Amino acid sequence: MTGYSVDAMEFLQTVNQLERRFEEVTSPGALRKAMAEPESYDPVDHRLYVLAHDVFADTGWAMTIMVAAASFDGALVGQCKEFIQGCSSVVRKYGINVWLYGLANGSTVAMFTGEPSENTPMCIQTLHRSELVKRCRLKGPKRFGSKHNQQKVIREHCRQMHKLAAYTLMRWGDGSDPCIDTALMLLHEPAIGMCMLREDPKVLQVGAAPDMNFRRVVVALAELRARADEEFARESSAGLESGAESGSRTSLKTGQEPAQEPAQDDTQETAPDHVDYYKDPAYAQASARYLYDARRLIAGYRELWDRTTLDAAKVLVAIEQGEETSAGGASDDDSVWHNVVHLREVSRSLLGADNACELIEGFNERDVARFDQGVALLESMAEIVEMEGLPMLPIVMLDEQDGYVEKQSGVLPKSADDKRRKVSEIGEFLAGIVLARFPRGDVAKQCALALLDGEIVQYAKALRPMLRDDIEEMASAHT
Repeated sequence: MTGYSVDAMEFLQTVNQLERRFEEVTSPGALRKAMAEPESYDPVDHRLYVLAHDVFADTGWAMTIMVAAASFDGALVGQCKEFIQGCSSVVRKYGINVWLYGLANGSTVAMFTGEPSENTPMCIQTLHRSELVKRCRLKGPKRFGSKHNQQKVIREHCRQMHKLAAYTLMRWGDGSDPCIDTALMLLHEPAIGMCMLREDPKVLQVGAAPDMNFRRVVVALAELRARADEEFARESSAGLESGAESGSRTSLKTGQEPAQEPAQDDTQETAPDHVDYYKDPAYAQASARYLYDARRLIAGYRELWDRTTLDAAKVLVAIEQGEETSAGGASDDDSVWHNVVHLREVSRSLLGADNACELIEGFNERDVARFDQGVALLESMAEIVEMEGLPMLPIVMLDEQDGYVEKQSGVLPKSADDKRRKVSEIGEFLAGIVLARFPRGDVAKQCALALLDGEIVQYAKALRPMLRDDIEEMASAHT
């Protein structure tokens, strides 16, 4: 069993509302009214937008539904109706986990076959009206343009389907730890997350491979996290480390302590202002832990730089196959911060899965430039956490998205489609950080949902219940 429940009934009711609303706004009567009163016609139906995002989040299917409704293109409208009805039919017959597994597995298979999945939405990319009309009347892979463009579509669809699976579990699931753990794994380790959906017997009944070896990986990662938690608690209680102070005293990029500063007056405040922002001190503690882990992560990688280490991804494969039990630790010590698997997972929880690649691969390849690029990004994010607190990180980063994208890739997006995709990716990796780093509960759930749906205003609203009343104005100012 999965260990969590998903409200399929409420989900199906929402899908039914979406189907009815889509039928209304694309009906012949709606078309006649739009043609008769073009000045008053609004191509964006707010109710349809809300329902499409409730069901499909910020994905190509939500976009395709909105484009179909605005364009009245018969072929595109037909594709949307068929997909919505197909989703409803699978969930009604087998349950949500089977539906999600089918979407994630289909998009993964497409990565290997090189041909777009039949469930790939037409508007997964921004298209000119004439190009959209032409593609809607094509069949097979040709609907998505050249071979090169098809590969871009396949990668994007695979990312979006795992994101949709995580969103759906968060939106319609019971919010329990097993539910959140599965959603987080779908974002950080998609292959393992997809396997975790097999815990539902109905997924196995429809033909999924009955391979449960992935549980070894889940257990190994949990053990490493527990060891790191114990070490953090031990060092904190002993007064050896303070997350907020160490984050401000130590440069992540150089790993060096700055010169001693003149003694300060005992009355001078040393804790960052954001410590007192929150009603629940657990959020200030989460900020301190972020800074502590960031510093220890870089120090761990640097200490292993001149040593022979295993590739963390290969270690995880070996663990899954039962060939490895040491979980990536260095052969001559037992420090969790010298464990490449743990360092990899911490990198992802601090930076997000995709962002962590520069740091992880830079270390694996001993590529100084690439590694330093990853450190620079982590340093900039840690600076935000130090100054504003971890809960404010998504607001600041989404508010300054152009600067972040340029810092990450060296160039600004060339097109509206590139920018839309980048913003979606930022929301996705920030949602992963929230699920990994926030205290578990409804606030974390609602914050993650808002980020997966690309809604910064909703994120700020979800954040406010745990902010002190006088601090809410700060969140409002950023949004």
